[in-house]
Order: sequence, then C-alpha cells, then structure tokens
Amino acid sequence: MGKRKYFIISLLLVICALCSDFASKACFSKSTFLLAKSSSTPETNKTQAKIESDKFLHRGTIFHRVGVGLAILSFLFWIVSEARRESIWRLIPLGLLIFYLFLQFMMV
Repeated sequence: MGKRKYFIISLLLVICALCSDFASKACFSKSTFLLAKSSSTPETNKTQAKIESDKFLHRGTIFHRVGVGLAILSFLFWIVSEARRESIWRLIPLGLLIFYLFLQFMMV
C-alpha cells in the first residue's frame, strides 16, 4: 500500500470527481425539466417551479465545482505518483481524468 499510495489516492479522487459530475448533470437536468414543465402551468405554479428549479441549479453548481476541485487534486496526485515512479500502471487515473474532461463538454 505504501508504495502505491499516491496512485490509489489519485484513483479515488478521480472516481469521486466522476460521481460528482454525474450528480451535477442530474441536478442541471432536473432544473431544466422543472422549467420546461412549468411553461404549461398557471402563473402560481410557475413561481414555485422556478424556486425549485433554482434550488437544483444551485446544487448542480456546487457539485460541479467540487468535481473540478477533486479532478485537479487527482491530477496533482497523479503527477506525484509519476515523479515517484510508483510500481503501478499509472495510465488508469490519467484515462479516467481524460474521460472526465470529455464529460465537461457534454451537454445535459
């Protein structure tokens, strides 16, 4: 475990970043759904739907920022793992980080 410590930390952080990204996309999707659903309802329900939508939008923003922070930390731990030449295949966290980067360009 001691020889692969930074690799394992990097791997766990990138997995948490991916989970956070999926959660943020789910919140953004729910927010958009609530806004679209409220367009065909009376005015009193529109304000309630807008409040709910804003709540999900705020949660999604928080999840997104946490995910970016975790991805950056994961990349830093990957660099340390690479510098220490840990005896493990270090392309796994790098591949997951690249996957995370591609997810950032995906629309909800």
